[in-house]
Amino acid sequence: MSAITGISGIGGTTAAAAATTNGSSSTSFDAILEAFKKAASETPEQRARDAVLKKHDLSEEDYKKLPARQKEAIDKEIAEAVRKVHERKTGVAIGDSPVPTEKLFG
Repeated sequence: MSAITGISGIGGTTAAAAATTNGSSSTSFDAILEAFKKAASETPEQRARDAVLKKHDLSEEDYKKLPARQKEAIDKEIAEAVRKVHERKTGVAIGDSPVPTEKLFG
């Protein structure tokens, strides 16, 4: 008897049976874990930018293909979202900040 077949899981199923029946859930867990790692590695400003793009149902590639006028409108919305993140993090309005706006937004 192997060690795995002797271990009972929830509801009396063995670990081996659970692994067989839950094969697809480990794939979705891996996807969730990767999404978490990506979000955790981003700055709050990057997450704010991603949220604006998601709100408009745009991928990074879609955003790059936008006409200048639409891109400009999205950029203004991103700048506003990033400004709000900065104010929440620091408690200082960007207009009052000693750091030039160009350094904050690149």
